[in-house]
Amino acid sequence: MRQALVTLSATLSIALTWSPAQAHHSHFYDECKPITIEGRIESAAFKNPHNLIVLRLDDGTAFAVDWVNVTWLTRAGVLHAAKAAVVPGARLAVTGYLIRDAATIPKFKGVVDPNTVEARLLRRIDDSFSWGMPPKITSPNCGGR
Repeated sequence: MRQALVTLSATLSIALTWSPAQAHHSHFYDECKPITIEGRIESAAFKNPHNLIVLRLDDGTAFAVDWVNVTWLTRAGVLHAAKAAVVPGARLAVTGYLIRDAATIPKFKGVVDPNTVEARLLRRIDDSFSWGMPPKITSPNCGGR
């Protein structure tokens, strides 16, 4: 009985914290505009509330990659592997969603860098590290976009 209560409590805790984070991000990132980019890591900052990777593509374009936070990677048991793999100079492929135009983000008053991606999948080109978000339960309503 006690084990069942612990399992139920942990499941509810994950469900209750996961959904708001996903809803929060759906306001900023356009799930109807998936993108895959590949380049060299210029910098990587492991911190909360989000890890930030600057990825320079071969054509010189820089992208800010908004990745999950240190707490999430710690819980998943991959923080040390991620820190060893996501280092300046390493080649990385990132699949995720482009940020929305600032005018379409409710109540947002700041400036948006259009070269910002929310990472859903991350893979070192040498295949020494890969990471991915769990699949979404619901599909976005892209309305033919």
